[in-house]
Amino acid sequence: MSLHLQRRTRAVDALAAAGIDMMVCGRQDHINYIAGAHQLWTAGTRPFGPVCTVNTATGEIFLLSTWDEGVPDDIDLDHLHGITWNGAVVARRLAATPGMADAKRVGVDAWSPGMAGLLGAVAPNAEVVPADDVLVRVRRIKLPSEVDLIRAAGAVAAAGAAAATAHPGTDAERLAAGVEAMALAGSSTPAGEPEVCGSIVDFSCIRSHYEGGLGRTAGGASRPHAGLVQACVPGATGQDLRQAAPDGDWLVRGSGMGFEPPVINARYGAGEALEGNMVLSVSARTGGEYARDTVLVTEQGPEIISLELP
Repeated sequence: MSLHLQRRTRAVDALAAAGIDMMVCGRQDHINYIAGAHQLWTAGTRPFGPVCTVNTATGEIFLLSTWDEGVPDDIDLDHLHGITWNGAVVARRLAATPGMADAKRVGVDAWSPGMAGLLGAVAPNAEVVPADDVLVRVRRIKLPSEVDLIRAAGAVAAAGAAAATAHPGTDAERLAAGVEAMALAGSSTPAGEPEVCGSIVDFSCIRSHYEGGLGRTAGGASRPHAGLVQACVPGATGQDLRQAAPDGDWLVRGSGMGFEPPVINARYGAGEALEGNMVLSVSARTGGEYARDTVLVTEQGPEIISLELP
């Protein structure tokens, strides 16, 4: 079974187990996870809209897409609908979605006053409930093929960090060289703002929906995050990570389709518990030393899956 179908099966099964009849997604990461479609990346914010609708009884996907480029073949053409700013058109489409009129519980991953009224009209018998937590729990544990894609994205980020480190110019010129190298290596979509400041470099990107990242103090021998990395084992709590953390700034957070839960640092996440097959971004900055790696949590111990700089 292809990766997007494995992800979709996991998500639909979890939503159905939570009593969700129809799921209306507006968050791009959830849409990517469920639909597997490659949609255009847009910068900035946008209002919530019903971009992807899922019938959990049938597994059918209804997707906002004006063309079938990048849309998996298992999503029928008649399940695609174009972009519109007309609320009445959106309402008609949602109302016509099989299963919506009879739904008892409709899940959403975001909200707006307008959507409250819209869903109340098209699903009059339904309780509308937040279900983003269901999808977050599903995405928390990575499939082997997801780990492979994270590795591939990490190789692109490493190419950017290596180019910036090797470039002899100003910080701005080095940053440009790093971004160019990432584009040539396979992705120009940033997962976060790249950092090039003196000897410190940090690059990340999104490739095939997944994030890869790497940060280093160029030429630095120490790894201020080493203790944190070693503490990333199944069952470790946020409090355990705090005890392993160095003095200075540090962060352990989920990594997958971008920045994901859990988020653990000196202020947040003490009650979190790590699980096997989670992927984490682990970073620490002490004095002039900085390091960030992508770490796979396994029963055999933490595995660093980001590449080292040459």
